[in-house]
Amino acid sequence: MTANGQLSLFGEPEGSGGRPPELEATAFNRIPHDAQVPIPSGTYATWDDLTAHCRGCQRCELSQNRTNVVVGRGNPQADVLIVGEGPGQHEDETGLPFVGRSGQLLEKILAAVDLNTEDDVYIANVVKCLTAETLVLTELGYQPIGKLVRDRWSGQVLSLTPDRQLVWRAVTGWHQSPLAGRSLYQVTRPGQDIGYTATADHPVLTRRGWLPVADLQPGDLVATGLPAGGEARWRPLLAALRNSPVAIAPSPQLLELAGQQTGWQSVRVQPLPTPARLDTVYCLDVAETANFMTPAGVVHNCRPPHNRTPVAAEIEACTPYLLEQIRLIDPKIVLFTGATALKALTGEKRGITKIRGQWLDWQGRNCMAIFHPAYLLRNPSGEKGSPKWLMWQDIQAVRAKLDALRGDRP
Repeated sequence: MTANGQLSLFGEPEGSGGRPPELEATAFNRIPHDAQVPIPSGTYATWDDLTAHCRGCQRCELSQNRTNVVVGRGNPQADVLIVGEGPGQHEDETGLPFVGRSGQLLEKILAAVDLNTEDDVYIANVVKCLTAETLVLTELGYQPIGKLVRDRWSGQVLSLTPDRQLVWRAVTGWHQSPLAGRSLYQVTRPGQDIGYTATADHPVLTRRGWLPVADLQPGDLVATGLPAGGEARWRPLLAALRNSPVAIAPSPQLLELAGQQTGWQSVRVQPLPTPARLDTVYCLDVAETANFMTPAGVVHNCRPPHNRTPVAAEIEACTPYLLEQIRLIDPKIVLFTGATALKALTGEKRGITKIRGQWLDWQGRNCMAIFHPAYLLRNPSGEKGSPKWLMWQDIQAVRAKLDALRGDRP
């Protein structure tokens, strides 16, 4: 359909097909511009109608900064629907979901069980952040992340390479996002009063790989950001940190850290209420390594505004479009990549590591939560029990279920 044809849908009441009678033409035309207008099941008779509304949608603030609307890609009559949490930078630029490194890995995973987006699969979409007081280990000593973001500080922070070497990396971006009622956790090391406060889905580097804060278990060992076996000489610095939560002066020991292996230690994780004053959380982008040190361990950098977890208002504004996509596709299997996609549609509160690989019944459909490909990129080990190994078990189960539903196997 041409652009003019798409625009005509906004003012042409004819051709509504099976549109619900309670959705009058006037209300239908307001859908892309007013989040208060509901989108009941059966609103869109065709993909063209749905696509036109999506491309002109202004139901939430994300419309103000986007480059392209990411509606979906693949076979609109596919038997398998994959739901992601939202577009990233590459997706925003191209208008297609899962086209960056995560998308390339997803294609390889599908191909491994003889599935592809031309015939079998359609892909569609539905902030990991820290509070202002969280301390980040910089070349100037510990500094609160809120100040770094507000000052757009572009110095270096201590980071960790994939082979666990401590290095200095430049800060390349500064962001802040609404807390939007997300769950908060306080993370500290034994004997420390100061750690960091993060949202439940914020990734922490552990011996088991990158895990959301909410999925940390007693006994988990977390990367400390201190040299292995060298904590004794850091005790004065840590003691000073407890007495001065704003900043710590530079020290020769701090500047000598680069190139040394990190140490590991257990942490204490406590759920927190969400005070009204904590209405903003903060994010840093870090060059290459995409992580940085805090007093209680290594945390992954937050995704910027165009690549963060959707907040509640954005999910509420956009989910009805996704539900209509699901109705039009009518897939045999729905896969949720990551906890955000799962929770947005089903309300499931359990962490992805606790529920992945299990068949769920949602609205009479066969559904499964699987790891997000980005999580696998951060955890490349293929050893038995690793996220990559578990993903291989899950995708084989999906293939077997699909064959059974198609009647290809008993």
